[in-house]
Amino acid sequence: MTSGAEPASAAATQPVSVGLRALTHTAAVWIGLALTSLLLGWVLGGTTLQATLLPAYERHALVARELVLLALPVIGLAGPLSLVGYGIAQRRQRSSRAGLALITLAALPALFLYAASWTTFHSTGRFLDSAGLRFMAANPFQFFEHVAHIEPFLLPTAPLLPVVGALALVGGVASALLRMSRRGHWILIVLAGLSLLGSCSVAVRGVSDEFPAGQFVSDPNAGMVYTYIDLYWDCRDDRAGPISHAWSDATRQLLRGEGKLRADPAIAVLNRPIVSLDEFIQRIDIERVRHWNVILVIVESLRTDQLVALGGQREVMPVVESLAREGLAFPDHYTQASHSNYADTVPLSSHYPLRSLRVHLYPENPTYPRVLLYDILRSLGWHTAIISSQNERWGQMINYFKTGGLEHFFHSESFDGPTYVPRNDTGFESFLKGDKRSGKIDDRFTVDEATRWIESLKDEAPFFLYLNLQNSHLPYETPADFPRRFGPAQLGFAIKFGGFPPSQAETVKNVYADSLAYSDYQIGRLVEFLKQRGQWDRTLVVVTGDTGQAFYEHGFVAHANRIYDELMRVPLVIRAPGVAPALDTRPAQHLDVAPTVLELLGIPVHPSFQGVSLIAEEPDLMRSRFLMVQAPLAHQYGVVRDGFKLVHDVERNKTTLVNLRKDPGETRNLMDRRPLLAEELRRRVDSWRKHQLDYYRDPSLHTKVYPPVLLD
Repeated sequence: MTSGAEPASAAATQPVSVGLRALTHTAAVWIGLALTSLLLGWVLGGTTLQATLLPAYERHALVARELVLLALPVIGLAGPLSLVGYGIAQRRQRSSRAGLALITLAALPALFLYAASWTTFHSTGRFLDSAGLRFMAANPFQFFEHVAHIEPFLLPTAPLLPVVGALALVGGVASALLRMSRRGHWILIVLAGLSLLGSCSVAVRGVSDEFPAGQFVSDPNAGMVYTYIDLYWDCRDDRAGPISHAWSDATRQLLRGEGKLRADPAIAVLNRPIVSLDEFIQRIDIERVRHWNVILVIVESLRTDQLVALGGQREVMPVVESLAREGLAFPDHYTQASHSNYADTVPLSSHYPLRSLRVHLYPENPTYPRVLLYDILRSLGWHTAIISSQNERWGQMINYFKTGGLEHFFHSESFDGPTYVPRNDTGFESFLKGDKRSGKIDDRFTVDEATRWIESLKDEAPFFLYLNLQNSHLPYETPADFPRRFGPAQLGFAIKFGGFPPSQAETVKNVYADSLAYSDYQIGRLVEFLKQRGQWDRTLVVVTGDTGQAFYEHGFVAHANRIYDELMRVPLVIRAPGVAPALDTRPAQHLDVAPTVLELLGIPVHPSFQGVSLIAEEPDLMRSRFLMVQAPLAHQYGVVRDGFKLVHDVERNKTTLVNLRKDPGETRNLMDRRPLLAEELRRRVDSWRKHQLDYYRDPSLHTKVYPPVLLD
C-alpha cells in the first residue's frame, strides 16, 4: 500500500515545466479577464447584457462571442509572454516570481488598452477603436480636459485600472498558480478549456427568428426606436465588449468600399479657376458695398426646436427670438457635420468639410485653398476677430482659421485662468475668477473680451466678429448666480457624453435649456453694448448652432454621432439693417452663410464658395444638401433632397431612406419601398464624395481650381 502511494506522491511534487506553467498562466489570464468582462457588462449601463429588448439567450450568445474572441489575444499575447518570462527566469536561475514580474511589465500596455476601452465605454458609450485612438492622439490635452470636467474621477482611476488588473489577473492568480502541483495546473487548464468550449457552443447562434429582421422594437423608457437587426448588430459589434468592438472595427477597415465610388455623369460639376484675393477685390463695385459690422455667432449644440420662431414650444432664448422677429429665420437649415471640428469652419469658408477618407486634421499651411469670410472683409477695410469660448486647437481648427486675415484671435488658451475646475465648484466666485470648464471658458468672459476688442477700435471702420459660445456644451453649465427657469440646480446623476439615465431625458433637456438661456443672455449683453455705442443700426448679426443635440431620440445622447435630424437641423437667424423680417422655408445649410453675408453687404459671392446666397429671389427647392460625420462614434454620409433623406453608414455598409415630411422621427426605412429613389440619392451621395475626395487627394488641383461645386 505504501509503495503504491509513492509514485502518486512523487508525481504531485514533480517540478512544473516552463511550458505547463505558461499554459496555465494563459488559462488563468483568460478566466480572469472573462470574469472581469462579465462583471463590467453586468454593472455598467448600455452593454449588451443590459439590452433587454433582445431575448436573454441572444444577449448571452453575444457575450459568449466576446469571451471566445477574448481568447485570441490572450493566447497570442499571454502565451508567448509567459514562455519568455518563465524561460528567462529559469535560465538565469531565478525564482518563478521573477518571471511573473517580467510578464506583468510586458503585459501592462495591453492591459492598459483593455482598461482604457472599458473606461471609454463608460464615458462615451463606445469602446476604444482605431478612430478613437487617432482622435485622442490628435487632441490629447483637450480630450483629458473634457474628461476631467465631466467625469473627474476617471483621471485618477484610469491609470490605476491596468495596474490593478495586472496585479489581480497576473499577480494574484498566477502567484497562486506557482504554488500549485502539476495536477492543479492541469485542473485549471481543463477548467479554462471547458469554459471556452461552453462559450463557443453558446456563441454559435444567429439572429433570432422571433422577430423579423426589419421589425421595429422600441424602448418607451428611453424613447429609442430600432429595427431588430440594427439592435442586434449594435449589441454584437459595439456593446458586447472591447474585443468584439476591436474585431468589428478591424473587419470594417478591411471591407471599406471608398475606392469603389463612382460619379454620376448626369450630375454637372463646376470647377471654378483660382483667382487671387487682390483680383477678386478689384472686381467689386465699392460704391455698392454696405459698410456694416458683421457678427457671426455660433452657439454650441443649438437645436432648432429651442426657438419658438422655428417651431419650439417655449421661449428659451428671448434675445435670439427678438433677432428672429426682426430678421430672416430659416426653419429648414442644416449643419454639414455632427461634430464641431468640421461644422465650425463651414459658415466661414463655404466649403464642405469632407477632405479625406477618415478624420481630417487641419494641417499648418494646407495646400488646398481657403478664402474665409473675414479674409475678404479684411481686404476691404474691416477689422476682424475670432473670439471663442472653446479651445480652437480641437481638431487643429486653429490651423484652418489662421489665414492672415485676422487682426485679433482669442480662445480658451488665450485666457489667463485654470483650464477647468471641479464640476461641483459652480459658484459665482469660480466664474468671477475666470475659471474654465473642460478646456472652455464661461461665455460671460468671451463676451467681455468681445466688448473690450470693439472698444479698442479707434477708427470708424466696420468690424467682423466670429463669436463661439460654449456654455451649452454638455454637461450644460449655468453659473450659480444666473436664475434657472427650466431645470434643477442640482442633479442626482451624472450627465456624460455617453449617456445619463434615459428616464431623466426631460430633466436634462431642461438643464440644457438653462445653459442656452445663459448664452442668450450673453448675446443680449453684446447687443445692448452696441446699441449704447450707436452701432446697432449698422450691424448685421447671424446666429446659428454648430450642431444640434440628441437626448435618446435614437438611442444616444450629445452629438458627434449619427446624422439624425436632432443633430443636423440647427437654427439660422439673420438680422440685417433694412431687411424685412420673414420666415423663409427654402432649403438652407451652413454652406450658405458666407455667400449670404457677402450679398447682404453688396459684395459678390467669392468663386471659391460651394454654397449659395439665401436671399436669391428664386430659391432652388430641389437642391441637394450633403451631410456627414467622421468621428469615433460614427462614420456616415447623407443627402437631404425634396423632403427625403438618405444616409449611408460606412461602418455597417448599410443605407437608409426616410421621408422627413411624413416621418420626421426617422423611424421607417423606405429602401425596399422606394428602390429607384434610393438608388438616385445614393448616386448623388457617391458623386459628391468622389468629387470631394478626388480634389483633396490631388495637390496639383489646389493651385488651379477651387473645390468642386455639384450643380445639383
